[in-house]
Amino acid sequence: MKNNNNNLELDFERISIIYANSSSAYLGMAISVSFLSFTVYKYASVKMAVFWVLAILVSYIPRIIVSTIFKRRLNNNRMTVSNIKPWELYFILTAFLPFLCFTGVIFIPYQENTFISILFCTVILISMVVGGVLTYSTSMGMMMFQINITFLFLIAKYFSMHNIIFTVLGCFLIFAYIMIMRLAHKQNKALIENISLRIESKNQSLIDPLTKLWNRRRLYLFIEKLIPAAQRSGEPFIVIMLDIDHFKEFNDTHGHNAGDDLLVAISGILLRCSRSQDLVIRYGGEEFMMVLPSTNIEQASILAERIHTTVNKNTDVTISAGVAVYSDKMDFQQLVQQADNALYAAKEDGRDKFIVAGAH
Repeated sequence: MKNNNNNLELDFERISIIYANSSSAYLGMAISVSFLSFTVYKYASVKMAVFWVLAILVSYIPRIIVSTIFKRRLNNNRMTVSNIKPWELYFILTAFLPFLCFTGVIFIPYQENTFISILFCTVILISMVVGGVLTYSTSMGMMMFQINITFLFLIAKYFSMHNIIFTVLGCFLIFAYIMIMRLAHKQNKALIENISLRIESKNQSLIDPLTKLWNRRRLYLFIEKLIPAAQRSGEPFIVIMLDIDHFKEFNDTHGHNAGDDLLVAISGILLRCSRSQDLVIRYGGEEFMMVLPSTNIEQASILAERIHTTVNKNTDVTISAGVAVYSDKMDFQQLVQQADNALYAAKEDGRDKFIVAGAH
């Protein structure tokens, strides 16, 4: 589960970088279109230059819309590790038509100075490809898309010229294509490794070293996003406080190593019973907390019962738990206090059970 979480975080980081870099990509595209439109105007025709620029502007509308929606969802905390993956595909799909129109400049019929026009277009297009490798280096799919369209169009144009100079330059473009592909792979690998190391370093400071569960620091980062999301959607979320019954006596009888093994075993049970969107943390000592987004009391009670049964079946101890549901009339500390009071009530009522806050 930890590796899966890391992969989700990696996707979130690298896809966010793609969209964050889109502004600089738009600037680079605008500069390139300005230079190329002058070339089309001078060596083809005014009408062709206007048509080509308008085609690019229109083709960029879906991409700008997708980028705007993404950034708004990100700013509103609606973009999460669980729903960000498709947005890489959306970005690539909305880039198809703009790249097609932009690279198509090479096939415009130039009336004079064809040699100079084609070479000038080539320089601009290859510069854009190199810039694209740097801009989209966290997405191998995006880089391969841009490199392949640009170089295949250029190589096809050069070999269609039936000119020895263009044929030689076409062979050189094939070599350049191979080299840039290798550069793209290396750039992507290096950046992905850097992002992975950064995520791993961050996560190490958020993970309990014994149980490998999240710690309180991770809890507060999670809650910062969960509460606004719950208030927008109107969906409840649940907090469950769990505590191992008579843990001190267990330690005194079996030793601290056995106590550590028990904490690890209980942690494993909590993780197996939880969903990917749930947060399971070691709250302190033998006390654990589960935060369950988009969950009601009935669903939480079923989960608490499953945990209770699994612990009884697979360990020599029992657990008590308190369940509380969030409402917008309380802050998180009040919610935790409700769950903790329910846990205390379960302890007072004989342990080995869970109690829902407000139901006792």
